[in-house]
Amino acid sequence: MKRKVAGRILFLLSIIYTLSLPLSVGAAECSHGQENGCGGKHSSADNVGSEIQESDCENICGTEEGALLSNELGEDYAEVGSVKVSSRLWELLFGKEGAAREKLLSVGGGVFGVKIKQKNVTVTESKSIPLLSPGDKILAINGKRVSTVSEIQSAVERSGGSSITIKAIHNGSEITLEARPTLIDGEYKLGLSLRDGAVGIGTVTFVDPETGLFGGLGHGICDAESGDIVELHTGDISGVILGGIHKGECGKPGELSGILTGEDKGDLTENCECGVFGVVDNPEAFGGECLPVGTRDELHEGEATVYSTLKNGMKGEYKVEIYDIDRTSEGSKSFRIRVTDPTLIALTGGIVRGMSGSPIIQDGKLVGAVTHVMVADPTEGYGIFIENMLNAAQNQVIPKAA
Repeated sequence: MKRKVAGRILFLLSIIYTLSLPLSVGAAECSHGQENGCGGKHSSADNVGSEIQESDCENICGTEEGALLSNELGEDYAEVGSVKVSSRLWELLFGKEGAAREKLLSVGGGVFGVKIKQKNVTVTESKSIPLLSPGDKILAINGKRVSTVSEIQSAVERSGGSSITIKAIHNGSEITLEARPTLIDGEYKLGLSLRDGAVGIGTVTFVDPETGLFGGLGHGICDAESGDIVELHTGDISGVILGGIHKGECGKPGELSGILTGEDKGDLTENCECGVFGVVDNPEAFGGECLPVGTRDELHEGEATVYSTLKNGMKGEYKVEIYDIDRTSEGSKSFRIRVTDPTLIALTGGIVRGMSGSPIIQDGKLVGAVTHVMVADPTEGYGIFIENMLNAAQNQVIPKAA
């Protein structure tokens, strides 16, 4: 449980605008409704994780450093609307025949910190090796597998300036190339900036009070350069002390800032399009009231409530309006959200980064979570069906947690 992430760094969980767009926040245009899921164009939808500041975090000379569980569920599935949910998970929540039972989920709304170690080292900048680009993955040096920045640094130093062989993934294909380190200020360097981990904050969506199964964000943690979902090697869940709110405005999404407490509170085991998932040590500390799950067919247009922690570390309830529901959605943008609560608008301007995962309650049921904000109007955004998060969670987490 007590893992350390080497060279902890400042990192934006959601520096990109959609899950597949490697764009910085400043690149967005103030245009409502313009979205693009690929390529390099601007998008108006920003997923809303946020930045943290950690007491011992550092950025080392441009070099940034930051287990999936086995699936024992088999192939037995039950159809739930248009989404396939593992029958074991469905039974856990609703009983064998799909009938409602007294199985409730503890509703989140509190902030949590995440420290992850990537499966591969990512290139963030290449100054002297033309064949490598931001987003590429370094796999091996001189035939030896590498998975951390420090391992690459050691291999480069041992070269003594001799040419080294690099195996990498470039534009989706494996390549092998030769490079010669240069002696700069007494150290051999390749002219690459690299990252092997990340630190950030988001909001808890739900906790299973019986197993400690936890889900948050409602969207994946993505690589800032490639836009791809980060392949998780290990991950820790941490407490957070909020430091302030940067209010959102047209063309400039707001965000929460905070400090990680450094206390490990659980394991992060899965990072995917529909959120991050894991097991927490103390379910009561992460959850709140227990509510039944609302399906996509029960969700309807109209008023709902969002739970978020924004002020003085206290969880608040804020009114929103749900509309434009896509009942076929299996991803993180299942329906639209409009913030109507004057208190939330006064505090944040609407939806801000760090609110990703904020649970959405309608008719006394947990129906989804906040995932994106519209850059052109921070009072507008997207949410994900809770079914989509539960479907993603069961694949790797439920067998271990149950």
